Amino acid sequence: MSRRLFVTSTGTEIGKTLITCALAHQLRGTDTRVLKPVVSGYEPDQAAASDPGLILAARGEAVTEDAVAAIAPWRFRTPVAPDLAARLEGRAMTAAEVAAFCAKAGDAVETLIVEGAGGLMAPIAERETFLDVLALTRWPSLLVIGSYLGTLSHTFTAIETLRARNLPVAGIVISESERDAQAIPELRRSIAAFLPELPVCVVPRLAGPRPWASAPTLTQFLVEKS
Repeated sequence: MSRRLFVTSTGTEIGKTLITCALAHQLRGTDTRVLKPVVSGYEPDQAAASDPGLILAARGEAVTEDAVAAIAPWRFRTPVAPDLAARLEGRAMTAAEVAAFCAKAGDAVETLIVEGAGGLMAPIAERETFLDVLALTRWPSLLVIGSYLGTLSHTFTAIETLRARNLPVAGIVISESERDAQAIPELRRSIAAFLPELPVCVVPRLAGPRPWASAPTLTQFLVEKS
């Protein structure tokens, strides 16, 4: 049996990495790999503060150049969408290449967690987005959303987009927004009314150097796949 989960979101700076780190932390000691295959705004001399660096720390692993490269092969310095960052740096990638890397990395493990970059349809190549990566892998998505004004429309649009491709959705995590936050109980009620079949978990604002360690349990979103 194997478990696969793709952590995506309705946009950037929503809380994907916190959720991925929380899962990485909660799955320590199990046969698990956690990947962040594409990352923009990466500075080698600040690797510990980068998304792959945080994932390694949450796993209790050392943040070394080799360790970062193993989970994030497409690293770009420019903090823009991955396709633009790649063009600016004279590089390129395709959805098929990203999907193949993730699949191969997960071949020998029971559980694989993959975090996307940006939102669900962040472009990674000409006319390709992370949605195309998901269409190739067909792994369940965990959709991370904020609690800001307008999040419901973004959430329902993302879910409809996934379902239009017949892609599975494991559930929704509400990551409490720092600004313009709506009342989360009302947000949950609205989501339940429109998407009653999807499990929902709330992750509040978490502080400190290791916020992932204080996150609620998220492993319930992992579903066994034969």
